Amino acid sequence: MKRLLRTVVFIVVILLGFAIVAVWLPNWLNGSNNPQVTKLPPGVKSPNGPKVAEENIPIAVRTFKAAKIEFTDLLPTLGTIRGKSEVELKPEASGLIRNMNFREGDLVKKGQVIINLDDREPRLRLEYAESKRQTAEVQLKLTRKRLSVNEQLFKIGAIIRPKLEESQIEVEQSQTQVETAAREVALAQNELARTVVKSPIDGVVGTKQVDVGEYVTPQSVMATIMEVGSVYIELGIIERDIERIRMGQRVKVSIDSLPNVTFDGRVDNLSPMIEGKSRTLTAKVKVENPKGQLLPGMFARAEIAVFEKPDALVVPTSALKDMDGDGKFEAVFVAQDNKAALKPISLGYLTTDYAEITQGLQEGDQVVTEARGNLKDGSEVTFLEEEESAFPRTEEAIPQKDDGPR
Repeated sequence: MKRLLRTVVFIVVILLGFAIVAVWLPNWLNGSNNPQVTKLPPGVKSPNGPKVAEENIPIAVRTFKAAKIEFTDLLPTLGTIRGKSEVELKPEASGLIRNMNFREGDLVKKGQVIINLDDREPRLRLEYAESKRQTAEVQLKLTRKRLSVNEQLFKIGAIIRPKLEESQIEVEQSQTQVETAAREVALAQNELARTVVKSPIDGVVGTKQVDVGEYVTPQSVMATIMEVGSVYIELGIIERDIERIRMGQRVKVSIDSLPNVTFDGRVDNLSPMIEGKSRTLTAKVKVENPKGQLLPGMFARAEIAVFEKPDALVVPTSALKDMDGDGKFEAVFVAQDNKAALKPISLGYLTTDYAEITQGLQEGDQVVTEARGNLKDGSEVTFLEEEESAFPRTEEAIPQKDDGPR
């Protein structure tokens, strides 16, 4: 019995030891023996010290120096080069192609012979018509001579008047036959001329679609002549940008195959319809091409100057503030004498990155674009970075009508 009691006591002592270790060990590992660390809330210097008001702590800000620049908003888009005029070359008559006087890509002049059709039959018709005219002219001479003789005989009373009148009618008939024969000659000449296909314009010959020996009709397209002294670039404008495009807007064009070369053009035509499949509107940009570098079918990259103003006061859109939550920007913070001042403004043209300020700011004002804290009117500030305008005045902008914010 005593042995059992000692065993129970031994087990209880061991369990109490484990319990004491389980409680003491975590506290020791967590540094319970170290002095207690208390985290102070913002604005409290120490448990017994004076509090510092948060609004008196300077707020770090980044600023942008408002500057007047040549403000241009560019709309990038893609397009294809087309000839100023593109004429399908078709014959006026049916026939076999006898010879072709061009190669693809050749420059041709207006009126230059491009293709000759077989002209044997039209030439025979012309020869026949000319022989008929000659016969009619000979007959006319005979009737006129006979009339002259009868007029003399009538004067001396050798013939009666009806005989004279008969001679006059014969002359008129012969004259009509000569005129008819002349018209037949003209028709035969015209038919012969239609066997010669000439270039209707100055331009470059595109891909030929026929070859020597083929039979063609007036519906057959043999090739395309494209005028390239000036070209059009057809640009596809998506629906959301249609309202930004105007006639006469300046466009800068670049071609992948002509690196480091740009071409200047202007919007010359706007299609009145939107394409059904692509849902785009076609804008045609006219570009002068005196050296013939731009060829129809080339892929073009274009930037349309949808807005231009030579002396616009511009700030980043990150500086704009909507103070009353109505969805419109009406103020900015300006850093003056290490303090922030809230200034009401009026906006002009607005883009994704920059905005034109028409009222409320002066050139050189340091506009706050980023604040590391809750910035209020009168808050003390300290400067992290002062940014200058990155827009150089490199070229003269063409003023456009200001239609207000887009």
